[in-house]
Amino acid sequence: MQFKVAALFTALSASTALAAPVSVAAAEEWTLQGVTRTCDAADTTCAWSFSISTGAANTTAVPCPYVVNATASAPASQANGGPTACGAFTVLSGWSGQFGEGEGFTTLSIVDYPNKLIAYPAYKDTELADGATVSPDRSYPVQSLP
Repeated sequence: MQFKVAALFTALSASTALAAPVSVAAAEEWTLQGVTRTCDAADTTCAWSFSISTGAANTTAVPCPYVVNATASAPASQANGGPTACGAFTVLSGWSGQFGEGEGFTTLSIVDYPNKLIAYPAYKDTELADGATVSPDRSYPVQSLP
């Protein structure tokens, strides 16, 4: 019996030791400053505005005007968007309503391809309603791309 327990423990330990992570957390955070989303009355276009701050010394935040248009299957406030270049960053977005009515949210992908880094900021529709500025600014962990 002890042999079986030891063999099982060894097998489980080996399987987790051999598992390779898909992405590894980088030792930094990026801050999105002054995030707003303003949609037109018909919800055919939503204009996002924010700045991306890496927090690196001697750098300034990168302004990012980002526009998402309605698609045949979704209004602009619920449509996927991008890619859009903002300085060295590429921005994409996806909307989800998986938690039910009134609980929708948009997740952005902020990608620094040259340095193989990515962050996933997310905002609830209720936070972005009527073009409100999200406050306070939020920081998000950065992950390394493979």
